[in-house]
Amino acid sequence: MCSQKGRLECGFVRGVPYEVLPANSNPVRMNERQWEAIDLIVRAWTSHDGPVSHEGQFFHHRNINIWPRPYQQPHPPIWVSTTTPGGAGRVGARGYVQATFLTGYRGTPAIYESYRKGWREAGRGHDVPVNRLAYAALVYAGESEAEARSGAEKLLWYMTANKVPLHFCYPPGYVPTPVHAQILRGAAVDQHAANRANATVDKAIEAGIMFAGTPDQVFRQIKQMYDHVGGFGHLLIMGQAGFLEHDETVRGIRTFAREVYPRLKEAFPDSAISGLRAAPLGARVPA
Repeated sequence: MCSQKGRLECGFVRGVPYEVLPANSNPVRMNERQWEAIDLIVRAWTSHDGPVSHEGQFFHHRNINIWPRPYQQPHPPIWVSTTTPGGAGRVGARGYVQATFLTGYRGTPAIYESYRKGWREAGRGHDVPVNRLAYAALVYAGESEAEARSGAEKLLWYMTANKVPLHFCYPPGYVPTPVHAQILRGAAVDQHAANRANATVDKAIEAGIMFAGTPDQVFRQIKQMYDHVGGFGHLLIMGQAGFLEHDETVRGIRTFAREVYPRLKEAFPDSAISGLRAAPLGARVPA
């Protein structure tokens, strides 16, 4: 994500499970590999006295020397996306921005609380700034309920098109063995199954993974989620997917920008909801 004057906000994700085989990656210890990579990148950004070396479990480099160094000091802001409490605790310990997606009313509170716990246990203070937490959702705002429903139905393709078999959703080693065993036995909620269960507009809104309707309805839905999880400072919007045409996408984002976004700024003046992020478009809001 780029902002003014060439500044950069850098996001790191491990990747969804079914990317493992096409990438010829080993799912075992992927978490450890990701965190070593992030720590290595940060070290490269922040070492200015000369080349440094790194000898880790996964990466071995004798001469790391980045020039020119990042404009932002000590390094660009870092975002990490995770959908589990365990991952959120590690993000909080490092103080990075935590983003989560499709975790809804049920899963998000535990993720945010784990982040806050990791933040405090790392000695960063008791109060966690609200701009350290981000929530991503499918969003479509329409001038009428009929227009909003039409756009939301097409946007929901993102959920209904996911028909990945279970053995691709959770390749051995991607999650800890006890968790994998629970998923196979049905004792744990499989997020992919939960997404399929929420594959109607009404159910997706009820679950908190979609905000859709008139501007008043969308505002109330976002506020309800905000209050339910104890606040978040960034709203990440997926406003285009599936069968939404260009004009429909622009209309939904424009309606949100003009009629919902100003109300969010007014309702949450101390939050970091100060910019509209439309994933995956990444475009400026149409005037």
